[in-house]
Amino acid sequence: MDVKTFLEEKVLTKLNENPDLIETISAPVALKLDDDAQMWIVDCTRHPATLVQGDAVNAVATILMDTATFESLAAGSLDPQMAFMMGKVKVDGDLGKAIKFGAVLT
Repeated sequence: MDVKTFLEEKVLTKLNENPDLIETISAPVALKLDDDAQMWIVDCTRHPATLVQGDAVNAVATILMDTATFESLAAGSLDPQMAFMMGKVKVDGDLGKAIKFGAVLT
């Protein structure tokens, strides 16, 4: 599953079905794969949360990982916090917001 499909079908659905998650994050968070030129921003500043492709200038956190790690997270075979502790996921910006966002990746 590609990043856009995963974010639209899994992450946005989960967020928009549970407005408390949106409120908990309450910020735009970006996701970038090392080998992909695209950056995706999930905007959790309003309900429903939205997905845009582009520059992460307004994102409070950018989550960086490789495709293999993303695929493991998307499949549910890797816990986001464990991936971070193993150095497979890096965060640029607000770590607290990234951790909260990580809860919707599983």
